[in-house]
Order: sequence, then structure tokens, then C-alpha cells
Amino acid sequence: MGDILEPKPVAETTKLKRDSALGAIADIQRLSPEAIGHEFDRLAEHTQRHLVYDTHMPCLDVEELLMRCLRQHHQESFKCFKLMDHYQKCVSLATQDHIDQLAEYDEQLDQMTPLPVVPPQSMQPQSVKEPSRRSWFKPWTWLR
Repeated sequence: MGDILEPKPVAETTKLKRDSALGAIADIQRLSPEAIGHEFDRLAEHTQRHLVYDTHMPCLDVEELLMRCLRQHHQESFKCFKLMDHYQKCVSLATQDHIDQLAEYDEQLDQMTPLPVVPPQSMQPQSVKEPSRRSWFKPWTWLR
């Protein structure tokens, strides 16, 4: 009867799952701090391959000028108002450009995978239950 596999009872399978989770925790606790750090670095490197980073930082030159002005005139920040306006406009334009790029990307995705258009279908009216002719306050209707 070694060829026939018998199903395991539910209690045993949940115990195995619990034991495997506890075993995994125990394995992690047995690792040295260096091994944990190495494993973390390996997993971080593995996941970074799948992430796309946008390294474009708009308005850095204007930001640098504004910060330099604010450091030089930390008591008189009103002298940097023109740079602040310029920085605000730059950030607004960069934000709008980014939003436009996202909208174009969404349009491209929609064109690549269009959603199916299903025409509306009429629904059948709900059936109305016929009111019962029996009544609790009329005992002669109980036997119908």
C-alpha cells in the first residue's frame, strides 16, 4: 500500500504550515547579523533590477540659486522673491509636463489593451411575490 497516497487530515496540514512558518522564523533567528545583512543586500539588489527610477530632477539650477540667495540674505528673504517666483514657475511647468507625460502613457496603454465595449442589456423585472391570503388575525385562513 506504499503506492497509494492517503490524504492527510486537516489538523496535520495546518500543523505543518504552522511548523514551517515557525521553522522559517527559527532559521532566520539562527543567522548571524552579517548573514542577515548579506541576504538583505542580495534581495535589495534583486528587486532594484525590476524598478525603474526617473533620475531627471527639474529646476535644480534655479533651486541652487534660490538656496544660495536665501543663505546670503537669511535676514532679508524679500531680496530673493524674484528667484522664488522663477522657482515656483519652473516647478509648475515641470509638474504639468510630468502630468502630460503620464496622460500620454495612459493613452498608449489604453490603445494597446482596449477595454471591451459591451452594449447595455435590458434586465427582467423582478418577480413580485403574490401576497398571501392567510392572516394571523383570521384563524379560518390558517387551514387553507
